[in-house]
Amino acid sequence: MSEPMKQAKVTLNPSEEIIQAAHAEITVLDARHRVIRLKKPGVLAQYRLIELLGESAKNEVYMGMVLPLIFVTAINDAPVYMPASKAQVEALIQQLDEDGIAAVMQGVQEYFGKADPEGDKAALKK
Repeated sequence: MSEPMKQAKVTLNPSEEIIQAAHAEITVLDARHRVIRLKKPGVLAQYRLIELLGESAKNEVYMGMVLPLIFVTAINDAPVYMPASKAQVEALIQQLDEDGIAAVMQGVQEYFGKADPEGDKAALKK
């Protein structure tokens, strides 16, 4: 008889951990018990959002409310794609409604928060 196979232990180095965290997808639950998947969008998505919003992008309050919405990748397993027009942004706002938007805002802040470049540099030096 052969010996049972041992599980291999994988240890990520700090730069792999940072990359893996950047590609992480998390789920949040809103007050209606909808499962909302979030993933940090690439920087190009942010530029595209600003372009498609036009003059509205100059309004900092509006941008603060809309920007987290591009983190949404699915609602109850139904895919959500990057909006291609202001009408699609507004449709996503309506679909999420207050409960979904609150969950998205909290999830983005909690899991993706503010960038910590100094912390990332320190991790890479390990």
